[in-house]
Amino acid sequence: MSYDSKLEGMLALAIAMASGNASEGLETVQNTEQSRVRNSSRLPRDMRPSQAAFEALGFTFTDIGDSVLFEATLPEGWSTQETPGSSILWENLVDDKGRVRGNYCYKGAFYDRYGHMSLSCRYHLIYQHTDPDDYDSPINVVVTDADGSVIFNAGQCKKAYSEESNKLVAKAEEYLNSNYPEWKDVTKYWD
Repeated sequence: MSYDSKLEGMLALAIAMASGNASEGLETVQNTEQSRVRNSSRLPRDMRPSQAAFEALGFTFTDIGDSVLFEATLPEGWSTQETPGSSILWENLVDDKGRVRGNYCYKGAFYDRYGHMSLSCRYHLIYQHTDPDDYDSPINVVVTDADGSVIFNAGQCKKAYSEESNKLVAKAEEYLNSNYPEWKDVTKYWD
């Protein structure tokens, strides 16, 4: 069944009129559309870094005439799962080993319908505050694996985006480039 924004709008209006609450009509229609897509095999057309990267991992896509969604088949053993602690708009893309490899967002509101999805690299260069509750605390410039574990600590400095932190970022990048030369490629180092 293809998406019909006029039909969705009329349904929202009917619910709003029956309940006397415009927000209830809009929310009901959006949540119904969210559930419909979540329980189908449809994924957003807007892909990052690219459709080719998803296809290299085994995703397949079929154009169904929807401007926001493709009919999609996930790679063998992959699934979509709710993103814990996040809005109903977000779902994780989980591989056959249970690792979160990316995510997607879909908003099914007829008045503001959109979707996008992205894949994650295995290794990340990030700043970690020594006290996560104090953003004025010193930071470590680290390389983490996809599970969040630190695999390399380039050092500590007083604040991010400073001359000192830039040197540590360069050190972390040198580590990544030496050990994982294709670390920015979302398809590499997962197996």
